[in-house]
Amino acid sequence: MVDGAHVLVQRPTWLPKQQRMMPLNWPVWLPAANYGPPLLTALILAAPGWSWRRRGRALAIGLTLLTLTQIVFFLVTVVATQQSPVMSPEGMIQPSGYSPIKQPIFYALYYFFDAMGRGFFALLIFLGLVALGGEPREAATTAAAPRRVGRNAPCPCGSGRKYKRCCGR
Repeated sequence: MVDGAHVLVQRPTWLPKQQRMMPLNWPVWLPAANYGPPLLTALILAAPGWSWRRRGRALAIGLTLLTLTQIVFFLVTVVATQQSPVMSPEGMIQPSGYSPIKQPIFYALYYFFDAMGRGFFALLIFLGLVALGGEPREAATTAAAPRRVGRNAPCPCGSGRKYKRCCGR
């Protein structure tokens, strides 16, 4: 179910006090908690000593990894909701495909992703990009190779004398 910008999974739940079924909304994606891409972009653009080409590559790799992380979170949420039991007038009904081993694992993964938020993964991805990229490259010095000066050529120091009479001694 899409409610505005929120994506929710709706599960029917039996409310014993009210003696009726009530839909339970389980959040899958909340845009307010999705600050990972802006955080990662700001970190990469502020990295000192990186060329624009390196920043562009790091941004492309980082946003791809962050998107994959969000897809994994979405899939974990879907499986966690499929593992949750449904309350009915007859009692708790286990959904088809229920596994007593999978349920706590996917609940733990869901709450890990939910509690850590997207910012944690953006920081991890940035630190990984820094570690893989090594030290920032310094601008290449353009010191020209010393050229060979002839004996009778003017001295490169600018004195106006011949090389053999100035620096060539």
